[in-house]
Amino acid sequence: MSPTIDLAQLTGVLEARITADDLSWRQAAGKIGVSPALLSRLRNGQQPDLTSYAKIVRWLDMSADEFLRTPAPSVRGEAEQKELTSEVSALLRARSDLSESDKRYLEEIFRATLTHVRSAKRGEG
Repeated sequence: MSPTIDLAQLTGVLEARITADDLSWRQAAGKIGVSPALLSRLRNGQQPDLTSYAKIVRWLDMSADEFLRTPAPSVRGEAEQKELTSEVSALLRARSDLSESDKRYLEEIFRATLTHVRSAKRGEG
């Protein structure tokens, strides 16, 4: 199944933002970086292209999944849970404000804490 964009929801959120910012649709198009005609087509029920959609959701500061009729399994809460240690490690590895030794130290603390919590949960701790 190919996901489609919920245009009623997208244009509703767009309209709310445009009203809150006291903009015209033409001014909003300029701020978003799309043509006014594209916003007009959206309001008339036509799906945007991927690049325009990305610009719109970025301007709204919202996730692209918010407007998909068939969002990703992780957004629907149906995805298998990832190993927590791996997720935390990936977050720490992406940080540019931590040194490699800081990242390793925080990973060790997290692993030890998680082991303790899981042991306590099983009645071992």
